[in-house]
Formats: sequence, structure tokens, C-alpha cells
Amino acid sequence: MATLVSECVLLYLSALEQPAWENELAQMDHCLADLSLPVLVLAGIGLLLSAWDRTCRSVSWLLTVMLVVYSLFFAWRANLDISRPLLLGVVERFWLQSDAAVCVLAGLGLSRAHTELERRLGCGGVWKTTGWVLTTALLAHMVHTNHRECDQSTNSVVERFGRELLASVPRDSIILTRGDLPGNSLRYLYYCEGVRPDVRLVDQEMMTYTWYVAKLAQHHPGVHFPGRWWDPVHPEGQDTFSLEQFLSHNTQRDVFACIGLPEGDPSWERSFSRWPMGVCDYLVPIQRQFHPEEWAHHTHNIYNWSEPHNSFHPASWERVANEEMWQARMKTAFFLFDLAERMQGEGKARLFKLSYTLYKEIVEAHSDYPPNWDKNLALACERLLRSGHQGYSPDSLLTCSTQHFSLYLEKEPTDPQAPAIRSAITHLLKERDRLRQSRRQTP
Repeated sequence: MATLVSECVLLYLSALEQPAWENELAQMDHCLADLSLPVLVLAGIGLLLSAWDRTCRSVSWLLTVMLVVYSLFFAWRANLDISRPLLLGVVERFWLQSDAAVCVLAGLGLSRAHTELERRLGCGGVWKTTGWVLTTALLAHMVHTNHRECDQSTNSVVERFGRELLASVPRDSIILTRGDLPGNSLRYLYYCEGVRPDVRLVDQEMMTYTWYVAKLAQHHPGVHFPGRWWDPVHPEGQDTFSLEQFLSHNTQRDVFACIGLPEGDPSWERSFSRWPMGVCDYLVPIQRQFHPEEWAHHTHNIYNWSEPHNSFHPASWERVANEEMWQARMKTAFFLFDLAERMQGEGKARLFKLSYTLYKEIVEAHSDYPPNWDKNLALACERLLRSGHQGYSPDSLLTCSTQHFSLYLEKEPTDPQAPAIRSAITHLLKERDRLRQSRRQTP
């Protein structure tokens, strides 16, 4: 509620010459949208009237200069792809500083308008009451139209996301975080709430700074850094180290990467493998044997996550967290499918069968799920059929493949691969018809 008050009460309370502005302006940028016109009008009035008032002139023009400089600098430096809803939301939230300056200017405008009307027309009590009524009406309108959307008091999605990730890793593990979502959520729970004090958090991007490595080495003596900083571009420097060297010096602990690894340093691929474990990846020595059935059982229902799919605003971090949790359900199936594509012999059919079984299980367990699940299950059906596995009816696999390819196109009609998928559906239907016809002709 403090944020709601801070954006509207400043319209009038600034006239009382408060010595400090301590109200928090956090994540409520869109709450000002319905009030943009009256607020901008009052801000313009404040600038015009303050030009003849020496007591307010310096403050007004200082705020204006701050607003213009910040807006120009941010517009110059902003390099995010605003075609993506999340990044558009990030850019929008950066304009909170500008909104604060506009609110203060609008408050000065209302104050100066009240003073001028009282001086020229008298009836000071009437204008003062009118000012309070206007401020109260604007505040009430904003609360009425935006409270339901802006009230995040019961929103714990990102917190639960972090808790699920921390709970999923073994004791004394090292977690290599990447990006804002896992990095900030895990760090908050770890340092502020004391969740999983046995693990060690290492930020991948921050590990490229010497001061971070030096500080972290003091706080995490069990984590070994083979150099002063990680340089993904030139890892062979005198004081630098590669990701492969870091992993090789920490083999006594399980290491997990959340979310993903940077493409600039593929050195780890020479000595380590990456096994999917939910949102994160388990980095293991390449000589360790992989048991597909055991790993599928280990990663089955790894998280206790019940949020419906597609249930948050596209510009929110909650949407990203929820999507990561949903996609985590099929990462093992995708990994096994990709592994089968690179194999030959009996093991190929075995992996395709396991991948198909996992895909089919998760798809049938949900009525609403990400569209790519249908595409992946359709591919798994087709590959299992081609592998010659004898445990499934060719007719059922062909039907499954065409059905889920068609479902995918219904959900994602603009996919660039749509023509190829339609062609594949036509081919699979012809094969099914040919199979059924040959059965009818067989005595």
C-alpha cells in the first residue's frame, strides 16, 4: 500500500514541503498509467508557475534536468530486445525513477495552482479542499482500478522456485548460477533466510571478476579456484582459469549449473558430461557411466510444483519461473532422445523407447501444457517406429505422431517449421493408410 500512496499522495503532500521522500516506488509503474494525463498536466503547471517563484524554481528545474538526463541516458544505454515480453517489462520497470520525478513536479504544480487561485480569487479554504478532494479521488481511482493487479502480498512463486531448486541438490553441492532468476532467488534464500547452508553458491558471470573470486574464496573455503578469475575468452592466461579447470579442482563435490552454461567456454566438454536434473544440469566426469533408467527414475517428479501452465503475465519473472518448472518435467526425456540420435545399435532403440515412455507419461498427466511437448512426443513416436522396436504397434505410433503434430500446429500455427510439419503429417498418414490396407489384404 505504501507504493500506491507514494505515487499519488505526492501530488498534494509535496505542497506541505516535506523534508524527505522516503516512500518506496517499487514495481508499480503500470499503476500510474490511468493517471498519466492529469499527472502530466499538473507537472506542466508546476514547471510554468515555478518559473516565476524563486523558492521553487531551483527544485523544479533540478527535477526536470534529472528527468531529461536520466531518460536520454537510459534510452541510449538500453540494449534489451523489447520484442520479448519479459525484457519489455524489465525496460518498463526502469522508468520508475522518471515517474517519481514527474509525481513530485505534479505535486508542486498542484501546490502552486492552489496558491495562485487563492491569491487571485480568494476563498483559500475552497481551493485547499478542492486540492485534497482531487488527490483523494485520483488515489481512490487508482486503488479501485489497479489494486487487484498490483497486490503481490500472496505471490510466492519466485521464492518457491528457489526453494525447490535448493531442495533438489545433494548435500554439500556447488551450484553455478546464471542469470537474474536463479541467482537472486537462490542468494536471497541462502544468505538471508539460511536455506541449505551446506551448499555453495557461485555466480558464473561474477566469477569473471577478480574481487568476486577473492571474496568468495574467503567465505567458501571448500570451493577451489585455480586462478584469480574465470576468463571464458582467454582461459589460458597466467592468472585466469577455464570452466574445465574449475570443475577439475572441485571433483570432491557435486556441481550443478542453474540455468545453463555460457557458450564462450566449451572447455568443460573435454572432461565432463551434463546430465539434466530439473531446471539445473549435473556436471559429472565424462568417464562416469550413465544409466538411463536409473536417471529417469531419479529425476521423475523432482519438484513439487502445482502452478498451472501459462498462468502469469508474460512480462513477469513469475512467468519465467513457472515456464522453467514446466519445461523441467521433460528435460530428461529430451536428453535421452538427443542421446539416442547420436547412437547406433540396440542402445538406440532402448533410449528412444524410454524417451517416448517419459514423454507420453507427462503429456497424459496434464490437460494444459507447453506446445513443444506435443511436437517432442510426435518426434519420439516417429523415431521409435523407425528404430524397429517390437514392443509397440506401428499403427498406434503413427497415429500418436500425426495426432500430436496436429495438436502442436493448432497451438503454434506461426512456427517457421509449420510447412515441414504438415508435410510430415501427410507422409505419416499415407504410411498409416498403406499399413492398414496391407493388413486388410493379408489373409
